[in-house]
This record gives sequence, C-alpha cells and structure tokens, in this order.
Amino acid sequence: MRSCSRLFGVSLVVAVLLLPPLLGSVYTSNQVVVGADDVVSEDLYALGGRVTVAGTVEGDLLVLAGELTITGTVEGDVVGLVWGSTRISGDVEGSVRLAGLRLEVGGDVHDDISSLVAESRLSGVFGRDVLILAGETIVDGRVERNVWAEAWRLEVDGAVGGNVEARVDDLRLGDSARVGGNVSFRASGRASISEDAVVAGTTTRREVLSPVWAKAVMRLFFWLGVAAFLVAGLLFLWLLPRSGRRAVEIVGERPWRSLLVGTAALLVPPLLAVPLFLTLVGLPVAVLLLLAWVLGLVLGPIPAAAWLGRRLLRGRHSLYLGFLVGAVLWRSAMWLLSLVAALIYIVPLLLGLGAFVLAAWETRRAALAPGAAEVAPIVDP
Repeated sequence: MRSCSRLFGVSLVVAVLLLPPLLGSVYTSNQVVVGADDVVSEDLYALGGRVTVAGTVEGDLLVLAGELTITGTVEGDVVGLVWGSTRISGDVEGSVRLAGLRLEVGGDVHDDISSLVAESRLSGVFGRDVLILAGETIVDGRVERNVWAEAWRLEVDGAVGGNVEARVDDLRLGDSARVGGNVSFRASGRASISEDAVVAGTTTRREVLSPVWAKAVMRLFFWLGVAAFLVAGLLFLWLLPRSGRRAVEIVGERPWRSLLVGTAALLVPPLLAVPLFLTLVGLPVAVLLLLAWVLGLVLGPIPAAAWLGRRLLRGRHSLYLGFLVGAVLWRSAMWLLSLVAALIYIVPLLLGLGAFVLAAWETRRAALAPGAAEVAPIVDP
C-alpha cells in the first residue's frame, strides 16, 4: 500500500513538474496577473489565490484558483476550478468550462459555456450553447443557440436563438425574454411567464414525476451502495484487525472525544489542501490528501456501525457479524427516515473518523514503545 502511494505521488510530481512546461506556461503565485500589455503566446496554467487576465492569452487558460477575473482576451478555452467568484467581462474565443461558487459573464464567449456553480449571471453574448447546473441562474444576455439548465431557480430575461430546456424549482421568463425555439421545462414550484415575453415555438411544462424505471434504478443504486459498503467494511476489518477492533471499542469508550476528533478530520483536510494547491510541490500532496479525505467519507461510519451491531448482539458473535447487522440497520434507517437521513449519516461518520484517528494514534504509540515487537496476532476479531 505504501509503495502504491509513493508511486502515485511520484507520478503526480513528474506529471505536474514536467508535462505543463512542455505544453504551455505555468504561473503559480498568490496573485497571477497577466497585465494589459502582456501577451502569453501559448497555453497558460494558472494556480493562485487570485488570477487576473487583462492582457492576451493566445492559447487555453487552465485555472485552479480562489478567484478569476478576465477583462482581456483568451483565444482558446477557459477551463478550471474556482472556489470563489469568476468574472468574465473580456473576450473568450473558445469555450468556458468552469466549476466554482459564483459566475458572472458580461463579455463575449464565442463557443459554449458549461458550468457547475452555486450562483450565476450570464449577461454577455454566447456564440453557441449554454449548459448550466446551479442553485440560481439569470440569463439576460444573448445566446445564439440553446440553453440547457438544471437549477433551483432559473430566470431568462434575454435573447435565446434556439430552445430552452430546464429542470428547476422556480422558472421565470421576464419581459425582455425572446426565445426563437421551444421552451420545455419541469418546475416543481412556480413558473412565471411574462405577457411581454416572446416564444416563437411552443411552451411545455412537463410533470416532475419519477417514472417506474427511474424509481427501480434508484433502488438498485441504493442496494448496490449498501452492498459496496458491507464489502468495504468487511475487507477493512479483515486487513486491519487490530486497528479496526480498537476503533470500534473507542466509539463506545470515548464517544465525545471521537466526535471532536472526527469533526477535525472532516474539516481540516480540505482547508489544508487549498494552500497546497497553490504550489507545484504541494499539488500532489493536496491531491493525495483529498483522496484520503474522500476515502474517509466512505469508510468513516464503519466503526460506529460495527459498535452498534455488537451492542445489539451483546458481543456474542464476531466483529464481522456485528458490523453486518449494524451497517444494514444504519443504511435502512437512512432510507426510512429520509427527513433526518443527513443526521443519521453524519453522526456515525464523525464517530468513526474520530475513532479511526485515535486508534491509529494508539497503534503508532504502541509500535514505538519498547518491546512492542512481540505482539500476539489477532486471529478472530
């Protein structure tokens, strides 16, 4: 396992250090600025807290930053992850593909725009399609072709040359809305269409009802998820019997400390990963840290589920059977009590993560203690 992690880390380092210079320019800084008189004659890889492009990038712009501002020209595509605000008032001759918190586009995007954001406002000119997944979206610019949206709230108050396809909770077509094709939407809440809005084609509201096959697929995915969690838990307890058993015991012995440590284990890794992403040396470390964090989100509830099963069986059976019983009851409770499913998930997750960390710490201390080499193996947990 260690050799695989090292190999993966070395591969990332090599890829990050060697590949981008062969393909374009790499800028890493707290503030990456392309001045108004600057011209980047190739692809630009920008990693920083704040990225500003006021000049010209003759290739693609690939961004990993806290904030992005484009007032100049990007002749290629804009691709990246921005965990803050993105403001584009300049000219993008290619496409925009971004994930972030907030997106504002007042300039020209000659091709498509695809984004996954919490909030967006598209006031510019878009040469092709708009594909948006967001909490709230306002389209009050001009879209030459189609708008495809899945959002909590969608407002169209501009010109759309083609169709509008939307799945939303709240839809509004404003006074200035001009749609050259059809409007087809699924709105679970209210839909407001102004009398001054113009739709050249048809306006169709479809029912937001899950068909039988969709419900069957959802149930299939649910039970596949249960099966995957059971298999992962059994493998974990088998591969790490001592640490796994100790983590289960800690859940019962020190639940409050486990909750506290688990909360830290849930919140600290993403916070540490953000500054590491800003440097080439820290980037592979940040990736590994986030991978470990995601793995923890999946495997974290194992000790709590096993402890619950052991308590219900009164410790009369193996740890494996206790885990199976506890895990099935836990997942069933999440399914039956959907209103509090998040709470049912988060509490065992925090307990398990904290217990994992405490058990690993105890195991490490025991390994470093004098005479720790002679330890009796655990055959049946």
